[in-house]
Amino acid sequence: MMRYLPILATALLAAGCAGGKLSAPDPEVLIRMVGHWVDRDLGIATATGIAIKVQQQPEDGALYIMRDDGARRMMVENIFCARPDDWQATVGQIDLSVVRMARPKEVRVSCALPPSGGRVICTEPEL
Repeated sequence: MMRYLPILATALLAAGCAGGKLSAPDPEVLIRMVGHWVDRDLGIATATGIAIKVQQQPEDGALYIMRDDGARRMMVENIFCARPDDWQATVGQIDLSVVRMARPKEVRVSCALPPSGGRVICTEPEL
């Protein structure tokens, strides 16, 4: 599923009082971004887990999958895990930096919701 996310971030700055004097407002910074990402639902993890295959560029270790049309690489930046009924409050992610540096043939990771609740915690990838 493709999503386009235009983001326009602005900050409201107010003049503050210091020692009874008005100070000049801090300078404004306008940030304009257009985000583009693709996500793939990997399904619900069960006791047997989920396995996905990605490819890795030898020169820099970047991970990718091919687009459905096979014409272009889609870089894998993050793999997120969360409860499907409370995604925003429980989302955690797998640290892929170790995988990018090591260039392993297989990786094992375990992600789980802590007993006390909160965000999903994923173990360090086992190479």
